[in-house]
Amino acid sequence: MTPNLTAFTGVDSQNLPDVMVSVQFILAIGDANQYIYQQIRTLQHDPFRPDQHFTAPVGWINDPNGLIYYKGWYHLFCQHNPYSGHWDTMHWYHARSKDLKHWEDLGEALEPDQDYEAKGGVFSGSAIVKDDRLYLVYTAHHVADDGTIDETQCLAYSDDGLNFQKHPGNPVLTAADGPSGLAAADFRDPKVFEHDGSYYLVVAGAVDGRGQVLLFKSTDLVNWEYVSAILKDQPYMGRMTECPDYFEIDGQAFLAFSTIYGDDHYSTVNIVKGEMDWEKGELTPLKHELYDAGPDFYASQSFLDKNGNRIMIPWLRSVDQADYLADTGHAWNGMMGLPRQLSLENGELVQTPVTDWKQFGERVVNGSYHLDDFKPGKKLTLIGANGRIEINRLADNYQVKVISPIYQRKYQLSAIGDQLDLNFDNSCLELFAKKQTLSLFTFIYGIEQAIWK
Repeated sequence: MTPNLTAFTGVDSQNLPDVMVSVQFILAIGDANQYIYQQIRTLQHDPFRPDQHFTAPVGWINDPNGLIYYKGWYHLFCQHNPYSGHWDTMHWYHARSKDLKHWEDLGEALEPDQDYEAKGGVFSGSAIVKDDRLYLVYTAHHVADDGTIDETQCLAYSDDGLNFQKHPGNPVLTAADGPSGLAAADFRDPKVFEHDGSYYLVVAGAVDGRGQVLLFKSTDLVNWEYVSAILKDQPYMGRMTECPDYFEIDGQAFLAFSTIYGDDHYSTVNIVKGEMDWEKGELTPLKHELYDAGPDFYASQSFLDKNGNRIMIPWLRSVDQADYLADTGHAWNGMMGLPRQLSLENGELVQTPVTDWKQFGERVVNGSYHLDDFKPGKKLTLIGANGRIEINRLADNYQVKVISPIYQRKYQLSAIGDQLDLNFDNSCLELFAKKQTLSLFTFIYGIEQAIWK
């Protein structure tokens, strides 16, 4: 399917410059490359597009995938539809960075070009390095002619971090390898990690109609054995889990996962602090909470940076206006949240954005700011070209009101101390208040004025 470049650029296709005609041809044959994507970014002038949050040059993006530091580069992959700003057949888009702030477009790393991905796509997954080779573990989403869906886990690999080959033995893991009652249509998003000399996967699944996070073990990344459901029948697991992420910080175990509840309830990202029993393959929960206080944060994934710090990146989207940008002719749709370093403070998980900090004043621009004296009774108003954001400090929380051209809503963020860190960047707002964060897709751009009283 050839992409609709008129919708992407706002320019009639008959008047597109030669480079855009080339883009149309290259995307149509599935060989989008770094140079072309950079040219698209150069040609676009979209006030809604953020400056500091990663977006694809064109098309829909969702879940961050395969986050890893490999051979001197941070690699970011994400779900991508290069042909439209709406969700559709998924590819893996690829970008890399030296500092987690500035990203180089590398185009499509994986495309649904195998029979086991037919009519479906290359769905979410993760990455690991074994014997100096980079492996991607991903879900192949296959849709049969009769509409039957089959999700399996597959491998791709690279020796340079740029060119990827799919494993000839794919798929390496199917629903038949899991527990009884596991739905083949709901078995996805493998997160791979190493523990005590063995490789493990946590994979999302629906077992007998309930969400589970399933643990598998391997010695070679190819042959996997089922271990257990890592977290037993918790009410916050809904009818389906997605994008599980097991990790440890200073020996403390955490399991994050997105939950589909159904029945018109928003999907959320949950994080469980617990005690891991590796003999049983089970996590005993000690504490459960939402990973973020906003509805637009989803499908987070974490990895270790070059210094061994745990970094997490979420997908940010408007939970109930997901198609607004595509429907109004914008080239891109969806963004990654700012990378966040995860640490423990008095045993509690703290998220700190990886960003460059600016000096706060009455005249402001897109960026990140420390507000060190946000005491009860104070109020910050950010005024943009098409809306405003009001943040009121009460005794123990912040009341956040967003007045945008798309919606007017109120949110609440717990306050600990008097410091609030914030980032506003065309179309999004992220607030960091020690143990709790609030991430919103606001559709407000051009913020240049701050009223602080």
